[in-house]
Amino acid sequence: MPDRAPVLLVTSNGVGMGHLTRQLAVAASAPRDLEPVLLSLSGALPTVASAVARGALPELGGLRTEYCPSRRSGWLPHRGPAAALRRRYPPYQWEPYFRDRLRALVAETGARAVVFDGVVPYRGLREARAELATTPFVWMRRGMWREGVGADWLRHAGLFDLVLEPGDIASERDRGLTRGRDDARRVAPISIASALHLHDRSQAREALGLDPDRPALLLTPGTGVLEDVASPVRAALATVRRHQPEWQVVVTSPVLARHGLGDEADVVLLRDTYPLARSLAAFDAAVSAAGYNSVHELLGARVPTLLVPGLALGADDQVGRAEGAADLGAALVARPDDPAALEGGVTQLLEEGARRSLSRVCAGLPEHRGAAQAASAVAALAVGAPSPAGLGEGPPLGPPRWRAALPDLRTPVVVPGARPRDGAPVLHLTEDLPDRLGDEPVEHLVHGSSAGYRRARARVAGWVYRA
Repeated sequence: MPDRAPVLLVTSNGVGMGHLTRQLAVAASAPRDLEPVLLSLSGALPTVASAVARGALPELGGLRTEYCPSRRSGWLPHRGPAAALRRRYPPYQWEPYFRDRLRALVAETGARAVVFDGVVPYRGLREARAELATTPFVWMRRGMWREGVGADWLRHAGLFDLVLEPGDIASERDRGLTRGRDDARRVAPISIASALHLHDRSQAREALGLDPDRPALLLTPGTGVLEDVASPVRAALATVRRHQPEWQVVVTSPVLARHGLGDEADVVLLRDTYPLARSLAAFDAAVSAAGYNSVHELLGARVPTLLVPGLALGADDQVGRAEGAADLGAALVARPDDPAALEGGVTQLLEEGARRSLSRVCAGLPEHRGAAQAASAVAALAVGAPSPAGLGEGPPLGPPRWRAALPDLRTPVVVPGARPRDGAPVLHLTEDLPDRLGDEPVEHLVHGSSAGYRRARARVAGWVYRA
């Protein structure tokens, strides 16, 4: 379709896959006159790229993606004075790097709009917005912020042409600073399940390798990046083994997970199974963290769920979301620091009558059609918007020469073909994204990059790397 309007969907890194999955839901729901391109700071992007490549996400076939390292990525220096200073100030030169990454990719793709899903509008994002004055910018701003958090971030809402707020089934419990603001267009809850072809129970169990006859409990505890999630899950496992040993127990372990679970012999471990939302019909019950995506996917699939909210997850008020779902009778709730409540909640969840009641309430919840609504709102801005400036137009990309006189805290690297340097990793400018992102620096290029874009990206890399 020659007249499709390219749209750049940008996600922050976060501690899970929430921002990334929401943008994928929008991409999969995009009308025919949009061509989504995804730029993500998330270390989980290889999971998505792999799923698209192997056909596990046919709804997003052909989606072009690009990874950008976040402010705290593994490419920081490992030793010496530069390493010590960067540990104290990890965003060193990252903001102008991110600004130029955005400007370059908008020019390369011809993006007619930029949609940012994240809590914090980075300075680099704001500076790119100023330099791309004719390109509409949209802030996808999830609600349910923790009480008192984020006043400084909200000051930047006026920089965006549109603020979209995905609905939340627990919005009555919203105590955050976004509640009651009149600067956002509210859409229905967003769930990637609304854009997927869903498995029935038999298909789901076959896809996940589960016993077709035994009841199945899903444990999806979150990543464990910011807090201990293993202890509540082990408490849930112990309760199941005591009271319902015939149940099969399934534990998710996404690429970002730090919980160390899954070594138990009687547990089915799902590593990087994405999108799990396609196969939720496999489960008779779930014990889950109370992140936005988990809650709306599980309850939208009518899976009886015990929510165990995270207590230290940045801006997200998981406690409020879990309590709000419980107020509706759509879920059970137990705090992770209350062993008695956890045992009682799991015991109740295993009762057939309780599960029937939860499923019945979930069946009456509003449909999660926010992804299509958000995509339509973006299309209204993008279609007809002017083409952005080209790669050779506007302020030069990359650091100016005068910065060479400043202390140099950039990560030392070797470019392919150059003579090796002691301890310096090789920097690859490549369209091939590794299966896992580690300490090695990667300058990932969107598929089909032009020679001009490659040259521009080599200059932009000079903000954070020293060749």
